Amino acid sequence: MAVYLNTQPHLILKPNILLITTDQQRWDTLGINGNSLIQTDYLDSLADEGTNFSRNYSTTPSCISARRTLLTGQHATTHGMVGYEDSVEFHPEYTVPGLLGEAGYQTQLVGKLHQFPQRKRYGFDHVILSEQIDYRPGSPIFGENDYVDWLHDAAGGNVDPNLHGLGGNSRLARPFHLEESHHHTSWVAQEGAKFLQKRRDPSCPWFMHLSFWAPHPPLVPPQHYYDYYTRRDERWSPSYGDWCSAQPVRPGLKPDANIGPFSLESMRNAMAGYYGLVNHIDDSIAFMLGRIFNHGIPGADQPTWIIFTSDHGELLGDHHLFRKVLPYEGSTHVPLLISSRNIEQKSVASDAITCLEDIAPTILEMAGIAIPDQVDGQSLMPIVEGRAVSLDRDHLYGEHSGPQANHWILNGTEKYIWYAPTNEEQLFDLANDPHEEHDLSADTARLEPYRKLLAERLKDRSDYTYDLASLKPTSNQPPEVFWPSGGDRVRQGTF
Repeated sequence: MAVYLNTQPHLILKPNILLITTDQQRWDTLGINGNSLIQTDYLDSLADEGTNFSRNYSTTPSCISARRTLLTGQHATTHGMVGYEDSVEFHPEYTVPGLLGEAGYQTQLVGKLHQFPQRKRYGFDHVILSEQIDYRPGSPIFGENDYVDWLHDAAGGNVDPNLHGLGGNSRLARPFHLEESHHHTSWVAQEGAKFLQKRRDPSCPWFMHLSFWAPHPPLVPPQHYYDYYTRRDERWSPSYGDWCSAQPVRPGLKPDANIGPFSLESMRNAMAGYYGLVNHIDDSIAFMLGRIFNHGIPGADQPTWIIFTSDHGELLGDHHLFRKVLPYEGSTHVPLLISSRNIEQKSVASDAITCLEDIAPTILEMAGIAIPDQVDGQSLMPIVEGRAVSLDRDHLYGEHSGPQANHWILNGTEKYIWYAPTNEEQLFDLANDPHEEHDLSADTARLEPYRKLLAERLKDRSDYTYDLASLKPTSNQPPEVFWPSGGDRVRQGTF
């Protein structure tokens, strides 16, 4: 069990818990995960001091569903949101912040919640809400935005954070048009620090979900970060599977289209914006945690767990695809680290297969709260505390509805993919092909175990028909779900 090093144990009986999430951050955008181009020294140090989970996945990789999972520890098929759908109110039997509040925690959200209706607290004592930098005044879904209200005061007038002109799903990138201290990421970090410095109840432990919008588009980091990665972008390019479309890039593709081909120049510019946003988050987390744990600050000696993850990833041009929802590594594979302050913790690099469903039961075990039977995930504390090296899990199921509706199964070394609209299949050997560049589905004998698993999984579903006789291995060719008629034309996605 964890050993808490609090020097004033009479003031707090349970550890504080800080959950930090980013939006749309892929696993390989941390230096400790093998990226030599990006500067994430602070997060890297947290991972090195704690447990870095190198095989963590978002099983339904889009915002609302993933955030329901974070609130409950439930798979999408349990909580009911198997794709992206706005304006659907969630009525869970419990939430993590609600259970923590019942156990005596002060609970606070800063940033993005992305549930409906806005201002519904879903168990939090208090919410400082900003779903996006992409402000939409009057919208019943996104109209409430505490960041924009703050910005209008801080910038000295009715300043529009959208004046850069880039959309909330755009591949385009440019520097933020206002000063760095007015950036959404800076605001989230400052509000988090303000809560812990001035607004927390010192008589009880706290749980805070610090929820950044970045690196989700618009790709508008402060000028310094954009410039730094623009100078480095010639060293970077997407991963192109030999199964993706080889058609030429053509003009006229919408800035928010999720299917290319895209030019290398445009993707390198997107990378500069995206990496710049990640780097800015790293620096902002360092600022905020310094305000909590620097020597001499009241409460700096209290035991505190720190969890960092993202709701889903970003394809960033891999295989000429962009954004999320798809089953490939850029979209589904996300960072997860668990570190601490004033708690004895060994450095662990874990390759256990984990998922966002595991975060809720982990938090509840940290707080000594019973895990509800409805939770689909498993607590990671046995791995964090050195009592185990793996979970009781040999595979994951993932899915997402929509125009490219997909289901996938991940086991220890392989990923099987089925696209419902076209009945197409792919298979990748992640142990030898981690970037999914060669599709093995022509070897139909290797598909059979996964076909049986998915047929069993979907046998009672009314929204999908998984017909074994109609399945079509793509055999390392461009999937028609993206490029109909062998890639003769480009369908522009709607996600």
